[in-house]
Amino acid sequence: MNNIKFTVIIPLFNKAEHILRTLKSVEWQKYPAAEIIVIDDGSTDDGALIVKKANLKNVRLIHQANQGVSAARNNGVALASHEYIAFLDADDQWLPLFLDEVVRLIIKFPQAKFFGTSYQIVESENTFLDANISLKNVNPKGVILDDYFQIASQGDLPFTMSSMVIQQSLFNSIGGFPLGEPIGEDQDLFCRVALNTNIAYSPNIHSLYHKDAQNQVSKNNIPSTECGFSIRITKEARKKPKMKNVDNMLKYSATHLCHLAKLNIGDGHYSQARELLSDPRCKLKPKHLVGLYGLSWIKQTEQWLISIFRYSRI
Repeated sequence: MNNIKFTVIIPLFNKAEHILRTLKSVEWQKYPAAEIIVIDDGSTDDGALIVKKANLKNVRLIHQANQGVSAARNNGVALASHEYIAFLDADDQWLPLFLDEVVRLIIKFPQAKFFGTSYQIVESENTFLDANISLKNVNPKGVILDDYFQIASQGDLPFTMSSMVIQQSLFNSIGGFPLGEPIGEDQDLFCRVALNTNIAYSPNIHSLYHKDAQNQVSKNNIPSTECGFSIRITKEARKKPKMKNVDNMLKYSATHLCHLAKLNIGDGHYSQARELLSDPRCKLKPKHLVGLYGLSWIKQTEQWLISIFRYSRI
């Protein structure tokens, strides 16, 4: 086991409130990380200073002008000394056995080049939710996922950026993270991984995904149009219609469109939500399509009535 060495890459942008907690979760691993690279992506808070003052073992702090999380991660991989790359977002945490569990997967599934575990979602300080992953009766010692797209189109993703490890050789061969895309870059990587290699997976929870963290990109950037990863996976499915998982690839993109529609409804962009739902792929998710379409009109009507009531009282 001692010949398996991990480089941990943590992109950092204005996460001063959370970064020490994240670093401590790496320090507390039963199986130690050989190298930790924190890429400060032009932060304007004290996050980088906190990393420097923490003086933790095997931590390298790299500064770069703000280029986005994809560039930060890609640059981190380029600097990595070891074959196994573990990504950890600066507001998430590992539980103490995460790397130990990944080592077990590496040994059990030597044919795999990508490894993931289940996770919990932290909604607030005292609210922890198990991810809604469409997998049942999974061997707790680990499995090879038959179809990532089927699983991801029926619930939460089976893993997050903070609960996966990839071999550096695979990362480089599939081209790393796409630049210039503020959201969805993680799913872009997952899609290309699923098309190129086996995914070894543990259903055991070893990571905490913090939705309660400050300055989350997913909260601040709600797309009004389809993300790049979904466009690309749809093109791939239509280019090779005889692939065994084509239907699930299209359902995966439909799930994405429905998710964007839900976010836009929550943000008060009702017509944009309906525009997203008008895509023919959404018919592959009929319950979501009908429910969200109806919800958009209900919410818009409520908004109209409130506006009329306020106007009538002036």
